[in-house]
Amino acid sequence: MPPTVWRNRTGAASSTPRTDPVTERWFDGPVGGSRRTPVSRLVPGLTGRGVLLASPADVEAVRANLAADGVALAEVAGATDAMRPTQAAIARALRLPETAGRNLDALVDALRDLAVRWPDDERVVLLWHDAGRLVDADLPGFLTLTEILRTAAAELGPGGRIGDRQFETVAFVERHGVRTIAEASR
Repeated sequence: MPPTVWRNRTGAASSTPRTDPVTERWFDGPVGGSRRTPVSRLVPGLTGRGVLLASPADVEAVRANLAADGVALAEVAGATDAMRPTQAAIARALRLPETAGRNLDALVDALRDLAVRWPDDERVVLLWHDAGRLVDADLPGFLTLTEILRTAAAELGPGGRIGDRQFETVAFVERHGVRTIAEASR
């Protein structure tokens, strides 16, 4: 078996990995001809991993930066203050089966098959508008959904296998310590 060749951000070969080889291969290595750059690098100033928090004031900047890098965007419309309707809206936005909008286990399973729903897009980002409404009204529901989305982000991409997808979520939350991109860059 040939030795593993690691690549840094510029694409130069190296015989030694960075401190986290999974991150190196996931974020910087080409898979299927495209580079998998995490949202936090495309839009500096967002916080989180898998599910990133952003200010609603930055919606257009986030959308523009991601679209410019060729990321497929799924946008949650019709934000609600209850978990189940929000779950259904997330499932619709991601083109998942109807059962994924009603059953948490079905949502988990459907997210694992994201490649079936997005066959032409290796990088998919869910833009969850007005996520703060759910934070304010049903924090346990918000945490349940974000944990499922965060787990999906971790499970979908690190293997770099055919069918893997880079998947992340940007949840737009007002207040709760979420800063705008401009505030974060100061």
